[in-house]
Amino acid sequence: MLNFTVSGIAHWFVMIGFVALFGTLVTAYGQLFDPKFHLPLIGTWTPYNLFVEAIAWLTGISIVALILIRQVTRMVRRGQTSRFFGSYSGRAYFVEFVILAIVFCVIALRGLEGALMGYQGNPWDFALSKPAVNYFAGFEYSRIENLIPIVAAIKIIVSMSWFIVISSNLRMGVAWHRFLAPFNIFFKRNVSSAPTLGALSEMLSKGAPIDFEDPKEDDVFGIGKAADISWKGLLDMASCTECGRCQSQCPAWHTEKPLSPKLLIMAMRDHALAKVPSDAPIVGETISPDVLWSCTTCGACVNECPVDIEHIDHIVNMRRFQVLVDSEFPTELGGTFRNLEKAGNPWGVNRMDRNSWISECDFPISVIEGQLTDDVEYLFWLDACAALAAYRAAPSCWLTSANFSVAVLIALESVPSRVFFSSDIAVSTSLFLAAESPSFNLSSLSFKNFSV
Repeated sequence: MLNFTVSGIAHWFVMIGFVALFGTLVTAYGQLFDPKFHLPLIGTWTPYNLFVEAIAWLTGISIVALILIRQVTRMVRRGQTSRFFGSYSGRAYFVEFVILAIVFCVIALRGLEGALMGYQGNPWDFALSKPAVNYFAGFEYSRIENLIPIVAAIKIIVSMSWFIVISSNLRMGVAWHRFLAPFNIFFKRNVSSAPTLGALSEMLSKGAPIDFEDPKEDDVFGIGKAADISWKGLLDMASCTECGRCQSQCPAWHTEKPLSPKLLIMAMRDHALAKVPSDAPIVGETISPDVLWSCTTCGACVNECPVDIEHIDHIVNMRRFQVLVDSEFPTELGGTFRNLEKAGNPWGVNRMDRNSWISECDFPISVIEGQLTDDVEYLFWLDACAALAAYRAAPSCWLTSANFSVAVLIALESVPSRVFFSSDIAVSTSLFLAAESPSFNLSSLSFKNFSV
């Protein structure tokens, strides 16, 4: 939320105001019939009145800040360089107008209430609305009594109009996220404060993992049409605020690829939540294959989203359907898929050649397939793909180059004070390659990771 600090703080106050000012709407209904109406118990409580006035002012200042940010961004960053490119601006302007009107009515009603009391009572009750109280203090008493129901009616009409508009349009994420964002954050895939990054989710059908050894006849492999989208997927899409933060960080979008995470989620939402349900395929009808396959699954969009939308899960699920059901994928992946099917790795290298690169190293390397011995000082872990990639490249580079991007060095409890990686590294001890083996349980060890 606070990655965009100013807009993040402003959004917090607007969200708080949406909930905290609900009492003023209830008060407005009472003021239609009695200008002196106040909420029972808390309506005359000074701390509550100060809280309402403070939240009203902060909400008003925040929404003005958000309006300015939107307009300045549109002027400074034109076209596709703007994070608001493709967002529904009319809906955003409507929501901003409603919030401004509500704040104006709250402050005006507080001023009218103070003027009606004639400064009688606790002066702290109107500490933050004193300018409005002073403005209305010169009005006649009867005029103030007539103005309170009018302003209260305006507040009610604006509020109810907003509810009617959004209830008739489930695709209005810029408004619906005020209700749905807390639930979307709570129900995200990983239960932690961090975004859902890391390993992809397993393939589910009707909420249960698919048994690929014996799949059911009605199992659905990924997302092919609107009916295949899970309830969490629909919640993701309906929660989208169209703020464009994901779009602003997407490497595909910034390298002029057709993919925008924001526009993709909006397109899926408009397709899934249309008034007339559609059985048409999403990919091809709503989302083009070029958009779908432009994603690098880097996770920048998920990391940036303030309401924890999990874009990558939906993209990958659509890809799964394209590959497993429709057999539609870029031609460049044909060779990779054939190699995976025949050899179990993207390069098509024979599994038996996995350790061939060891013979080309000019220092001793032991391969451990069972228990780790006590004289092991360093463990150099290569998974299957990394080992086979080493077979295709210069093996010595894996152990002596500073460009150590694939391997992970795992130092055991006897960790040296400093570990160096350079082109002239002196190998003073034997390195051990731990082969993947069911008998070798890495999780049972106590170790520290040095990502290099």
